[in-house]
Amino acid sequence: MNIQSNTFERVLTSVKGLYVKTDRVIDRISDNKLKRSLLWILTVSICFSVLLVLNILTPLISDDFAYLFIYGENVRVTSVGDIIQSQINHYYQWGGRSIAHFIAQVLLLLPAYFADILNTLVYLGYVFLIYFHITGRNKGSLSLFIFINIAIWFMQPVFGDAVLWLTGSANYLWCTFLILLFLLPYRFYKGNELNIAGKILASTGLFLLGIIAGWTNENTAGAMILIAVFFFIYYRSYTWKIPVWAIAGLLGAIIGYAVMILAPGNFERAGESAFGLSVIVYRLFNCTLTFFFYSGTLILSCLVIYILYYRFPVGERKDKLKLSIIYSIAAIAAVYAMLFSPTFPRRALFGVVTFLIVGAGILYYNIDFGQKFLRQIRLSVIVIGFISFIFTFYLAAKDINIFRNIMKEREVKIEEAKRQGAVSCEFERYEGSTYIHGEDPFSEELMTRHYGIKIRLKGRD
Repeated sequence: MNIQSNTFERVLTSVKGLYVKTDRVIDRISDNKLKRSLLWILTVSICFSVLLVLNILTPLISDDFAYLFIYGENVRVTSVGDIIQSQINHYYQWGGRSIAHFIAQVLLLLPAYFADILNTLVYLGYVFLIYFHITGRNKGSLSLFIFINIAIWFMQPVFGDAVLWLTGSANYLWCTFLILLFLLPYRFYKGNELNIAGKILASTGLFLLGIIAGWTNENTAGAMILIAVFFFIYYRSYTWKIPVWAIAGLLGAIIGYAVMILAPGNFERAGESAFGLSVIVYRLFNCTLTFFFYSGTLILSCLVIYILYYRFPVGERKDKLKLSIIYSIAAIAAVYAMLFSPTFPRRALFGVVTFLIVGAGILYYNIDFGQKFLRQIRLSVIVIGFISFIFTFYLAAKDINIFRNIMKEREVKIEEAKRQGAVSCEFERYEGSTYIHGEDPFSEELMTRHYGIKIRLKGRD
């Protein structure tokens, strides 16, 4: 018993000693501007490299094959003009997400390596926008930036669907990037007035960006409009004047959202589907279940951060709580906006999780880390999160590379079958994973058109 007790004490002493040394190193780096800048560059470079590798490994899959063609026509996209025609067809035949699918078709038109670099840069832009929504105009925090990346990696239910899969990325990563970009001036505003020229430029810019952002994604763009309205209430709580550009931006967002929702294609697909009380009750249950099942860990993390902030705040507590609540309520609203959709795919939680990260991040950023035990918790979470990321990154790269090799083998067999005059090729359907989208029932038809030979996908036993 004494041996075990002594061993435990030695281990505990070693851990404490390691923490003290690490804390001193962090303090020295924080006090040195050059070292702090180099650490930022190193961290951002690692994030860029990780995402670029995963983007390069991810092949075309499912809907990607559809958007290589003008929608509704058997004609390949070869120009921006073709993309515009494709989106006109899409708007009238399928749905109103014109901005998202325009981006998807542009990415598919570009050389693969260039599209991968662009997608990686937009991911970094998305992370930095979350970061600035959390910090506002206040000083930087590298630990916050690391936490945001860890939260996105572990808390987004299907990272691959929303960030790596090209069509999914255009619908969720790129659209959420545009939404956060549109909302940033609302977050930065502190009651300061612009001159006449500034008002005109800001109002025009926000109006146009509002149309684009509102025309992106049904539940996330709806939550975006709600956030803008909440910011108006926030401004009035400080007796700040609501600026003209903010009103113009909101008007643009409503117009863009209406254009998306009122697309004839939406009504074509909806048909005569019933929307009675039983359907509403079922969808209400399904939305709640999906939210808690896939975001339960994040919800608990938000609760812990709230408790820590309430006990150890920095600055005015009420102000930060107001800001946090704005994003948190919008996240919940984005969940229940899915009541109007017959299905609730996990990737539709991308905007929900994003707003929850911002809401919790505002409180985290304003916790008093002068407390020694809070710094210990922060360091422990970063270390454990980084170690966990290394192993899960290996699994992600492995999963994606397996499918990449499958696609290469398929293409060799397809070419061989064409040379031999075969009429079809049969392959095993790929079911996908957290890091890569699976093949849908209509993938056969899309791949048949793309490869010019009948493709048959059989299910796994």
